[in-house]
Amino acid sequence: MKKILLFTILLFAFGLNAFAQQKMYEPKKESAERKALMNAIRDYDKKRDAAIADETFNVTALRVQGNWAYANVEQQLPGGVDSYGQAHVFLQKSGGKWKVAFSTYNDTDEVGVDGLDRLKKKNKSFPKQLAEFAMTYLAG
Repeated sequence: MKKILLFTILLFAFGLNAFAQQKMYEPKKESAERKALMNAIRDYDKKRDAAIADETFNVTALRVQGNWAYANVEQQLPGGVDSYGQAHVFLQKSGGKWKVAFSTYNDTDEVGVDGLDRLKKKNKSFPKQLAEFAMTYLAG
């Protein structure tokens, strides 16, 4: 009986821990996670256009929930020059590394709402709270 009770308590504790990890949050400025997210966006952009390798971002919105993140960024090139303006970017963490799953800076002219719908259909685990947060920027 004691083993069953202990097992139940441990199972419950691990379940709460997993639930707590799904809370949406904004990575702190200068944190390693925020830098990793911006570097993933930068890597994606550089593959599209090597001339923007030195870009920086003005971050309007950034949230992480589980292995998913949403960023609303404006790209700046050295000297304060805008290249593509505002981008809506969804990122997924896989193998411990953030990668762009969708960006409105793309070759298919796919808009943010359509990209989000595609991601949600393809990934049933896509967090509802993160999707709702992103929609406040995509719809604006």
